[in-house]
Amino acid sequence: MKNIIVMSGDIGSGKSSVATALKQLTGFDIIGTGTIQRDIAKRRGVTTLELNKISQTDRSIDDEIDSYVVELGKTQDHLILDSRLAWHFIPESFKVFLAVDTVVGAERVFNASRNDENNLSLQVTLENNLKRQAIEDQRFHQLYNVNFRKYGNYDLIIDTSFTTPEVIAQKIKDCFDAWLNHKLYSSLWIAPRKLLPTQAIDELTGAELTTPGIEENQPISVFVCNGFIYIRDGHPQTMAAHKAGCDLMPAKILTEEPFDELSAGLSAGKLASEVTLSMLHDWEEALGFKYKSYPERILA
Repeated sequence: MKNIIVMSGDIGSGKSSVATALKQLTGFDIIGTGTIQRDIAKRRGVTTLELNKISQTDRSIDDEIDSYVVELGKTQDHLILDSRLAWHFIPESFKVFLAVDTVVGAERVFNASRNDENNLSLQVTLENNLKRQAIEDQRFHQLYNVNFRKYGNYDLIIDTSFTTPEVIAQKIKDCFDAWLNHKLYSSLWIAPRKLLPTQAIDELTGAELTTPGIEENQPISVFVCNGFIYIRDGHPQTMAAHKAGCDLMPAKILTEEPFDELSAGLSAGKLASEVTLSMLHDWEEALGFKYKSYPERILA
């Protein structure tokens, strides 16, 4: 166990901004993938652009980057490392994944107006992000046999869709401190508006709807299916968090596998398949918001 926080995350999740805010709270140095690539490019006498082109056909670039990260884990301390796969190469670190709604991530990338990306519209940006994500997923699976988007790889998962980098950074520090001191903490913090219900509004009883709000040591239970997070137990608490204007609420992931059973004869995939567009619209109307996106199965 070392004082190293490694951050991976979705495209547009705000890793750089969160890392900067986290540095202010911890005093740790920040090293990002860009810094690593620049150092390697300098040693090889090429530009970073040339290095990226070489890496498409030369595996030695990936090997050199991997070795660099491994060495950082062995020799450095009090460090924030912004790297997609650092969690894999420094297993004793505190491993954080920053998740973001795909539409929100695309909005951030599009609004950043990066000159090196061909993002002519928000829709094009979303499509480019999804293509890049698919390429990354395939590449990392082929090279390392890992799924870096699987939440089970991490000590902490935080949804950054509707929360400022400063709030995210404070949550990371609080959980990191708990981790260092072997104290309990919730491993998933998510925006209530990202959670999909598995119960219809009219199925909730009056007693359930008057349940007190959430408490930090009482996370709700959720499961992940095809990139969406569904409520298993905790609909009243989620409604309370919505109404209270909470940016983040604690949750416990029951499973990320669609065939895992949540109860006898009821798999995660089956329960997710029972959620209808009408249920989601009723949930939106009751709570006064709109989801950024819906599962493709529902829209088909």
